[in-house]
Amino acid sequence: MMVIYSLKLWTMIYTVYMNLRQIEIFNAVYACGSISDAARFLNVAQPTVSKVLKHAEDQLGFLLFRRVRGRLVATSEAKILYKETEAIYRQIGKLKASAENLKNPADGKIRLVSVAALSIEILPKLIQRYREANPKSQFIYQTEHFSGMMKTLNEYDKEIGFALNPSSFDGIAEVKIGDGELVCIYGKGEFDDYPDRLKLEDLIGFNYVSIEDSGPLSDLLDRHLNERGISYHSNIIAQTYFVARNMVALGSGIAIVDQCTASSNKAENIRFKGFNPPIRYDVKALHVADRPLSKSCANFLKFVKSNFEY
Repeated sequence: MMVIYSLKLWTMIYTVYMNLRQIEIFNAVYACGSISDAARFLNVAQPTVSKVLKHAEDQLGFLLFRRVRGRLVATSEAKILYKETEAIYRQIGKLKASAENLKNPADGKIRLVSVAALSIEILPKLIQRYREANPKSQFIYQTEHFSGMMKTLNEYDKEIGFALNPSSFDGIAEVKIGDGELVCIYGKGEFDDYPDRLKLEDLIGFNYVSIEDSGPLSDLLDRHLNERGISYHSNIIAQTYFVARNMVALGSGIAIVDQCTASSNKAENIRFKGFNPPIRYDVKALHVADRPLSKSCANFLKFVKSNFEY
């Protein structure tokens, strides 16, 4: 009986038009628990919420909420409907944010996002140098993991992303601004007597600080290790390369990090060496391909490309 009831309910829902405004208000009332709180959340008048909600109920042909002792209580139909419309509601929020971010593409603001390795020292220095020549420039800058960066770019929250050895994505344009390599960082003179370049095999047996899955660079290192049949035992797993570097500085062992992290804010008791053969990566700027960069962002990207260095 319940299966038949549910089938009838969904037939009714999907054959009746429920517009985005109705979905937005329904979800706000459901989440907030009252019409007045939903109105404040949406920054609209309370009668507007009541009117749209009533119209939605009339179209659907069933009640969404009942008033019990002065409080709104969702009906069983509303609970089912909420599960189906919650994702749509999130998309409405995402659409609003994207529209707002697209509103002023030429406002002179340089909106950037980068992986942590570039945020320690390299990009801050480039931003400062650029502002010395362009004192009126304004930067909005955040640091993200690579996966978070792609979401930020696709939602038009930031115009340019900077990443190390990024994977290719449909709709994302890439501009190479430099390159680098993975290196072994160490302290206490562990590898001072070794050649200028190490082999991955040389690290076997040392206390190894590994990095939690860190996106493209992690994939790059894993590929080289798997090709040689090498694995390192680790008692410390750091979330970022910067944290791994700090652990090495404190005497926790050795680690393999990107050249940006190794060369930034050099600690006196940390040294680093590259590998033979080198494990190289590209440093790239990313942006949405079908959206031309604003003049201010295009100028900054040109500056970064000409001045990138470790």
